[in-house]
Amino acid sequence: MITGNYIKYCFGSQSCHVDAVHATSPQSDRFTDEIVAGIITKTGCAGIIGTVSRTVADLNRPPGQGNEEAVWEYRDVIGQFLYNTGLLKPGSRNLARPYLHIGIHGMKDQPHGPLSIEVGTIHGKTCSVRVKKWFGETLKAKVRDYSPDIKVIFDKHWVGNQSLASHRWGEGRRYPGYGKNYNAFQVEIARTLREYHRQEMIDIFTAVVADFTLMFSRR
Repeated sequence: MITGNYIKYCFGSQSCHVDAVHATSPQSDRFTDEIVAGIITKTGCAGIIGTVSRTVADLNRPPGQGNEEAVWEYRDVIGQFLYNTGLLKPGSRNLARPYLHIGIHGMKDQPHGPLSIEVGTIHGKTCSVRVKKWFGETLKAKVRDYSPDIKVIFDKHWVGNQSLASHRWGEGRRYPGYGKNYNAFQVEIARTLREYHRQEMIDIFTAVVADFTLMFSRR
């Protein structure tokens, strides 16, 4: 991996990247770095792991006092990923076809229980209707392959931060975004699943990335 000032990252061969922006203590989402590293290894997709604590500079927020430099480093690397895949034409900011961004986060075993995953899209603002439908159906199907007891919830408690939508729709002139083909999902995984079922989580999201490649990336 390449080490920056606030993140470490690697390029990939898929129209997708995964990240764990809250991987560093204190107040880390424990085990999210291991899950992301596992997905990267199994899929060959690009990935980012935060190396700064959210208490110092939160990468999952718009740039502001305290996190400005860190957020722009993070956003710049995402831009490099998109150019590396060939999805952006020279001089263009609009993606030529769908791109998938899976942000792996950690939540407590409450409020949904120890075997739960909540997906935040800010009620559809971070992705297209089509890709949201596909993501939900695919994730639930992959989860059922492992255990019918794992619950998948959308946009109920952890709906995602507005900064996630900025990659799609922009944030003023300074960060215009990449358009309707950028699809981002904030995935909150319960502590029990992260601690005791890490390999299952890696396998599930590896299968999701592979399915996305078959469904969208070759069109």
